[in-house]
Amino acid sequence: MKGSSHLTIGAAAGLGAAVYLHTDPFSTVSLVGLGALSGLAPDLDVNGKLSNRITVSKKWLITFFSAAGILLSIYSYLEKSGFMQSAGIAIGLCLLLLPRLFIKQRTMLFLTGVFLFYIGWQTNVVWVMLLSVFIAVSSFLSHRTLTHSIIGVACFGFIGWHFEQSVHLEGSFITAVAGYASHLVADMKVWPVNKRGVKWFLPFFQKEF
Repeated sequence: MKGSSHLTIGAAAGLGAAVYLHTDPFSTVSLVGLGALSGLAPDLDVNGKLSNRITVSKKWLITFFSAAGILLSIYSYLEKSGFMQSAGIAIGLCLLLLPRLFIKQRTMLFLTGVFLFYIGWQTNVVWVMLLSVFIAVSSFLSHRTLTHSIIGVACFGFIGWHFEQSVHLEGSFITAVAGYASHLVADMKVWPVNKRGVKWFLPFFQKEF
């Protein structure tokens, strides 16, 4: 399924969480954005050949990092001061701009994870460090393997839970899990648009759904 479809479905999951929780307008917009990002996250494992082609998937991968850069910059501006604020904004701008120039190699994903981990370590923000590890590990995985499994959902949900505890945005955990899981459901071979399915229970079972 195309990246634009995953983004739309993930955003819908975020909107559903907002409606369920009766959030205010700002929180609703934030959850929709978080849902859209979560819906794209499983495709951080896109293989090298696909990353070297101009495709829709690559386009939405750039969108994912751009949005992450914007969120990191806003967070640094609002929550940090001095050097940590400047560093956070600088890294956020790098996430926003550099992927547009260096999107052909998996190395870009790994380095993004390294940069994020440094920021998370320096600012002691757990969800940033966890997200950085997720990105770095994903850069080494084959497409539709662990990121497209229950393990991937659990890991990203763990990140979402820490994000909610950090920024106090109610519904972040639910949105992260629902948005991420929506990607896996949309990639199942029960849908006519998919030639391949998803191995939900890797690495324990190889059955494709």
